[in-house]
Amino acid sequence: MNDVQAGWYPDPASRFELRYHNGVAWTADVSTNGDRYVDPLGTAPGAAVHQNTQQPTQQTRQQPGARNGAATASMVLGIVTIVVGWLPFIFAMAAVAGVMAIVLGLRARRRAKAPGPQFGVGNGMARAGLILGPIGLLVCVGGLIFSIVMVRAIETFENPADNATAITSCERNGNDVTAQGELTNISSNASSFTVRVFFVRPGTDNPRRQANVIISDVEPGEKRSFEVVRSVQLEKVDCIIGSVRGELPFGVDPGD
Repeated sequence: MNDVQAGWYPDPASRFELRYHNGVAWTADVSTNGDRYVDPLGTAPGAAVHQNTQQPTQQTRQQPGARNGAATASMVLGIVTIVVGWLPFIFAMAAVAGVMAIVLGLRARRRAKAPGPQFGVGNGMARAGLILGPIGLLVCVGGLIFSIVMVRAIETFENPADNATAITSCERNGNDVTAQGELTNISSNASSFTVRVFFVRPGTDNPRRQANVIISDVEPGEKRSFEVVRSVQLEKVDCIIGSVRGELPFGVDPGD
């Protein structure tokens, strides 16, 4: 086989649509429907290329070192979308990355199938981006739902139901100080509350120690008593209500 231009020709072994000839011999690089593979059976038999096919097919040869940056970007963006799409508020940026993964994946597939030195380059990564992008967008839907739930939980914490809360006693026993109090739900809905008790020097509101008391499912008009004990290294100490909030969002105190 002399003076044969390197390129893609009909597979002489008939196992694939096209096979790459490097100008000297057949190789194991094969292609079917624009997708490139490596022939597991190795190179084709030493068949000659017919003289009327001296020029490669329109699916031209791949140049060494050819790259398809859009394919790489598509796959990477698809992975990023899945990894961070579930995060509250971050999901919006992840959704943009997911859309870009699809757009770049489509562009990379067209480039990989077009005649030219990049034929077949990045086809697999482009396909991965086209799969991962839509999956990532579904993950972003979960991130949106999570964000809505979190915002509502924080709003409930920051805006508790109407209540009347007071300390009824503050007694010391050695270094231990016991604060007792009462909370009444004066709203029209059952609610949960987080009462923060401060242990302070008399006449001040700067806490030396503090404690949270969780009071759950208080019915309208219901009064609940609470008690908390802390060790306080002060000669004189007062117990005061630092704040009353709603139910802790996901069990986490934003003030900690």
